[in-house]
Amino acid sequence: MATGCCGRGRAQKTRTAELATLNYREELRGLVEWMDTDLDNNVADRYKEQPFAQDWARVAKVAEETGEAIDALIGWTGQNPRKGVYCAPENLHEELCDVALTGLYALQHFLKDGDKTMNVLLARARYHRQRRES
Repeated sequence: MATGCCGRGRAQKTRTAELATLNYREELRGLVEWMDTDLDNNVADRYKEQPFAQDWARVAKVAEETGEAIDALIGWTGQNPRKGVYCAPENLHEELCDVALTGLYALQHFLKDGDKTMNVLLARARYHRQRRES
């Protein structure tokens, strides 16, 4: 039985890709929920008494991580002649991931539902694609 570019082989590859996507989504959802719970449970007492302070801290953390990504870009490109090159491209990649994940943690903080968080993320990605296509 042929498993080339048509028939059963393609259907199997499609199902495998769909399962991998679901597994990534479920793993990411679980990690985001866990991190949100951990941050809520281990925040300083003064923040527990001031929920708006927690809200601000979660959003501000995204900006802090963005600053670290910018620093990694500066370090990779050697933009600052006084410091020269002090980062590798991988440092920038990691910092950009930290920005994205911290944004997801902040979103989860407000939604408190991992499925909603993933749905909002996916809807926003689709919106970006739609905007580019029009």
